[in-house]
Amino acid sequence: MKISLLGGTGSFAEGLVIRWAKVGHEVLIGSRTQEKADVAAAEINDKAKEQGVDGSIVGMENGEAAKASEVVVVCLPPEYTKGTLEGISGSFTNQIVISPVVPMKFGKVVSYDPPEVGSAAIEIQNVLPDTVNVVSAYHNIPAKGLANFEKPLDYDVVICGDNDDAKAVVSKLTEEMPALKAIDAGPLEISAMIEAITPLIINMNKKHKHEFSIKFI
Repeated sequence: MKISLLGGTGSFAEGLVIRWAKVGHEVLIGSRTQEKADVAAAEINDKAKEQGVDGSIVGMENGEAAKASEVVVVCLPPEYTKGTLEGISGSFTNQIVISPVVPMKFGKVVSYDPPEVGSAAIEIQNVLPDTVNVVSAYHNIPAKGLANFEKPLDYDVVICGDNDDAKAVVSKLTEEMPALKAIDAGPLEISAMIEAITPLIINMNKKHKHEFSIKFI
């Protein structure tokens, strides 16, 4: 499967890229320019080889990466997500778009700062063509944990979306990464509840110097 990560730099994207490349997916690193995409892809390829992964990791401009993919993961900063996707909306046809985006305010504590439509996932769905299926996922997974290949990811991943087939694809991609478990929480409107958990986890991580996430038992 061809998977692109728009804004695919940083520990969070790096962890997803290497883990998916390891199981044979073709991964595209999207960036604002081809030059930046090439640099990011080269750096992640080097890290992947350190993990014994010699997969297909290629850099592309964001619009071209989205156009070439079956699944698109939005790893853009929240403040740039809507504008960037509006600018490349013509690159989308019937892809599955995964949103781990969480808009937040940073002050003495971190707080949830949703857009007027209620959640980042809904805002993304509104920007893209109706033929695109948005699934929200991965909000609560620590970036450092994703990029730590020695530590099992013993977490639950809550997914939300309005298309069951799209959610099934995201669940499969999720559970290819040991030992994540995907849990379907229902329609995309539930995403606001899941996004809002992220600031709580960040505040707890800062206080306790730990990598908290969520697990349902």
